Amino acid sequence: MLSLLALLIPVVLGVSLGLESGLKKMVAEQQLHSGAETFIADVRNDLRRGENFRLTSTGWLLFDLPEGETIRYKHQKRRIIRSVRPPGASRFQGTTILLEDVYFIGFDPGSDGVRIDLGLQNWHGDWDATFFVRGRLAQ
Repeated sequence: MLSLLALLIPVVLGVSLGLESGLKKMVAEQQLHSGAETFIADVRNDLRRGENFRLTSTGWLLFDLPEGETIRYKHQKRRIIRSVRPPGASRFQGTTILLEDVYFIGFDPGSDGVRIDLGLQNWHGDWDATFFVRGRLAQ
């Protein structure tokens, strides 16, 4: 009886460790996916109003809104940060952190919109996506 118990304990512990690890990975990836979906919705709202999409030398995305403001998305310290430069101003003002746990983001602006490659990663999971958002149509 004691030897059977000695054999079952490692098996039970191994199975529970595997289940816990799988559950942590699933929850972590779901958190990343939810954050990315929120980010995509926010960015889509901005980019659909935007025009004149361009990149800075550091790879940050710049574009203009009809009101004359310039929007900047930059990747810094595993975050995507949105800043606004009002018409006639020389500096960007304010910062809004749109997304965290970002290990990679690539902006590929075109004349009609922006393709975004996004990579997220936290302690237990990772999530990658590519999407395209069409900008405002020139009239």
